[in-house]
Amino acid sequence: MRAYLIYDPSKVDRLQGTGDIPRFVNESVMTGVPGEAFASARPAGPLASFDMTESWVEHPHRDGIVLIGDAAGSSDPTWGQGLSITIRDVRELSENLLACDDWNLACDRYSQARDSYFQTELRVSGWLFTLFFDEGPEADRIRERAFPLLAAEPDRVPDHGFSGLDLPCDEQVRKRFFGEA
Repeated sequence: MRAYLIYDPSKVDRLQGTGDIPRFVNESVMTGVPGEAFASARPAGPLASFDMTESWVEHPHRDGIVLIGDAAGSSDPTWGQGLSITIRDVRELSENLLACDDWNLACDRYSQARDSYFQTELRVSGWLFTLFFDEGPEADRIRERAFPLLAAEPDRVPDHGFSGLDLPCDEQVRKRFFGEA
């Protein structure tokens, strides 16, 4: 099996490498996972942790240099969109270069498109984070309102991670996802 632990780095030091496996198990048990779930578990690969902080550059083209993938901007790895965005970057850049003799203009067009779809990724992943990971009474109220509606109408969940970042991503989509509309 594969196990994941989402933790607050201000409360738990980074978990990395074989030596931290006992801490990983302990932290997992502290969240409510039964200890017996790990009783006969043996590591089959490396233990790694990843910062969920997003980072990006505005307009990833300047002075003849074009950034793609994580070099242009990385999103929260929780949602697994990094490779998809990189492939989209390659397609956007190559199509623009093939369609235009002015490579500076082509790279600017790529950058504008990338800025747009990456901001959509950040917006949607922020909504998902709010619903699934935020803590406190307000987050609990949001889940109490949204979860029954999402269970009854699964199409309320923004499908950008599967169907692409060109889907609508406006206030109406947000309100429907959170059960406000």
